[in-house]
Parts: sequence; C-alpha cells; structure tokens
Amino acid sequence: MRGFHSTLSYLKAPFGEKLLRPLESDTAERRERGLVIVLPGIEGVSSLNHSLVQGLLDARIPYAVKLHDWTLKRNPAFINLWLTGRCRRAAAHVAELIVDYQSRHPLRPVNLIGHSGGGALIPYILEELPRKTCVQNAVLIAPAISPHFDLSHALERVSGRLVNFHSQLDWYFLGVGTTLVGTMDRRFGRSAGNCGFRIMQSTETHRQLIEQRFSEVRYHWSMLRSWHYGGHFSCMNRVFVERYIAPLLQEQPASHEVLPSRDLSIRDVA
Repeated sequence: MRGFHSTLSYLKAPFGEKLLRPLESDTAERRERGLVIVLPGIEGVSSLNHSLVQGLLDARIPYAVKLHDWTLKRNPAFINLWLTGRCRRAAAHVAELIVDYQSRHPLRPVNLIGHSGGGALIPYILEELPRKTCVQNAVLIAPAISPHFDLSHALERVSGRLVNFHSQLDWYFLGVGTTLVGTMDRRFGRSAGNCGFRIMQSTETHRQLIEQRFSEVRYHWSMLRSWHYGGHFSCMNRVFVERYIAPLLQEQPASHEVLPSRDLSIRDVA
C-alpha cells in the first residue's frame, strides 16, 4: 500500500509544496549522527522528493535528511538546466553547507542524493568542495547530465562510492527532453540517467580506482516489485528508495582518504 499511495502522490507534483505535510527528518538529534542532503529535480520541492525522503525514513536511516531546493522558481522549469553559472553558484552554496556541517559535527557522515537536475548538480557540488573535504556517498538518480561528463574531480571528493541509477525506459525526459533542451552541462542528446556514463579507463590504475569509487545500477524488470517501472518518476517511489537507495547510505567506505588530483584521471569519450 505504501508503494501504491506513493505512486498516486505523483499527481500532486505540479502543485509543489502546497499539498505537502512537513516531515520530521531534519532534527538536531539526527544531525548528531550524520546528514543526507536531497536535491530535487528542476520542479523543486514536490511530492516526488517527499516520497524519496519517506523511503529513507522507512529504512530507518538514522541521519538528518535535508531537502534542499536549489532551483529557480521560474517557468518553464527546464530553465534550471540552462543557467550554467547559476548552477555553479547553487553547487558552491551546497558545498558551503557541507563544510559548515562537518566543522560543527566532525567525523559524521554526509551523503548526497539527487534526482534528475538535482542528480546532475551533484558532480558540480563535489567539484566545489575544498581539497581535504569529502562526502561518504553520492547517489545520482536519473541525472540530467551528459554521459561524457568528466567525473574525475567529483570522485576525488567521495570516500565511499558515487552511484548512478539509469534506465533506457526513461526516454521521454532524459532522451527526447535532453536532446531538445540540453543537459545541465549543455550537451544535447541522451543523458547519463538514460544510458549511463561513458568513461574511458586508460590504465590499470584508473580502472582500479573507478571500480573502488564508481558504480552504476541499470534498470531491471525485477524492480517492478518495488514500484519502479523504469520511468522518470517511479524511481522516486518510497518502496524503491527503501530497498535500493537507502542501503547504499549504510555502507561504510573502506577508507576516508582523499586522493590527490594527479592520481585519478578520467577523460571524456569523443
């Protein structure tokens, strides 16, 4: 029933925050244990990302879950993908929030989760973090970013894993949509949320580093049991989030060491 009601809640997404009840997910007690920053898509705060937060709470994630609206409240919503300079500023602001939290709560884990445009923003956020600062895990759900985006600098700021969830059935928004209006990094074509990233592994060292810190989860029909039918919205169903997203945040990285830039180089594929 949770999955069914979560699916029905997608109908409320166009109304933004107006029909939503507050969630007790970001409290001082939870912040003492850790922080998860959730970045919505270009629609901003809506029933979609509320469903994601509810899925994390269903999984009993002990950390504070902060829903951070980075979007510009303008129509059409896809203007949020066009303003590259503003996206960089929004990413820098989130990076400042992470640094401030870690200064107040040292050694507490910080995780990032982003859907669609929010997922595309995560690599920018990681690039904006100071050299000695890193997050535990970063989860990109159907990100509206180019498959050829260079993730090397982003991976240097992740101590656990950067995970990309993608689905070829998400063809309307991340196939046709990003072909017509472009991705956040101003490429026109299928996005990494549709077909995955295209990463060149030039040496054995690079291959090992990518295996340690980067992974992708491609849509599979078995996910139907968790109310994810492969589209752009169903990946936010609270049951799917509880079963597939939340466990990633509970994994502890093998090491918290931040790699120097020269040790990792991932280039775009032409």
